[in-house]
Amino acid sequence: MGKTWELAAYQLDDLFEMAAIVEQAGFDFYARLIARATSARVKIELKFLRDEEAVHKAWFLSQLRSRGAAPRGSVTPALQELLDLEFLEPLERVFKTGDVSDSEKTLRFGTALEQKSIDFYTALEGSLGDAQREALEKIIKEEEDHKRKLTVIRSF
Repeated sequence: MGKTWELAAYQLDDLFEMAAIVEQAGFDFYARLIARATSARVKIELKFLRDEEAVHKAWFLSQLRSRGAAPRGSVTPALQELLDLEFLEPLERVFKTGDVSDSEKTLRFGTALEQKSIDFYTALEGSLGDAQREALEKIIKEEEDHKRKLTVIRSF
């Protein structure tokens, strides 16, 4: 992956909004995985990962509110294009193509998606002040933990 994005051209509020949408997409992704998982242990792990996505989304929305902005649930057309291309379309493609019928493929895709989130949040760091950057670094660490957990789940 290792994708870099030129995020400096965007308003910080839009980037927080986009990050919240990415987290919701991750939440939905894990919910779909939970619905088809057969192992009780894997379901528990995936529920934990899903719930962490909700926590991350709440943090991004709280950052918007702390800046005096109300969450809109949408972003500018340019960011929507990036969001669709990098996050939403790949998620839909993996479910529409039936790749979710193969646990290994789905979990490998989830691992790659976590890496893409890490890359996105790392690129976002440059747009933030020190306090926000510190909090975002915690989210990046959690995303890295998610990636490791998916690797472990794949070994079952």
